[in-house]
Amino acid sequence: MSNQKLRYRALEPDDLSQIYLWENDLELNRVSLSKVPFSRYILEQYISQAHLDIQEAGQCRFILTDEDNMSVGCVDLFDYDAVARRAGIGIMINQESRSKGYASEAIALMKDYAFNRIGMHQLHCSIMHDNHLSIALFEKSGFERVGVRKDWCFRNGSFTDVIEFQCVLKDLSS
Repeated sequence: MSNQKLRYRALEPDDLSQIYLWENDLELNRVSLSKVPFSRYILEQYISQAHLDIQEAGQCRFILTDEDNMSVGCVDLFDYDAVARRAGIGIMINQESRSKGYASEAIALMKDYAFNRIGMHQLHCSIMHDNHLSIALFEKSGFERVGVRKDWCFRNGSFTDVIEFQCVLKDLSS
């Protein structure tokens, strides 16, 4: 899948070092709902299973590359539910690649993939209430706020709310 700025590709063994850095980046962990760091061994196992279909694995991850074939981030579909035809979506853009429109394009490509290629009905995401950039990104991308989980995450000694978003297929034109 690709558009003018971005291309998606499957995970490769050579991606291990980059994914290890992303998954264990303290700045990214601050806004992520992830709770634990990942070992190289666990990530090697994950990459070795990346060839599995989303229906088998319940998740999939794509590496985002720019016009020069340089990695600029990744996007995930996770918590796949085949019966309800939904999945969570997560996105990460490298610090040095931000503010270039990659995130919006990545979400648009992933919506197209999810809705038109694998027949999903909806995508959802959870964003901490103080992550204003991600909130604006997903709202701009056609996701609707559907609720707030009060005191959902414990970070830096206090609880914080998480805002829930959905994009349902009938809303794809948004």
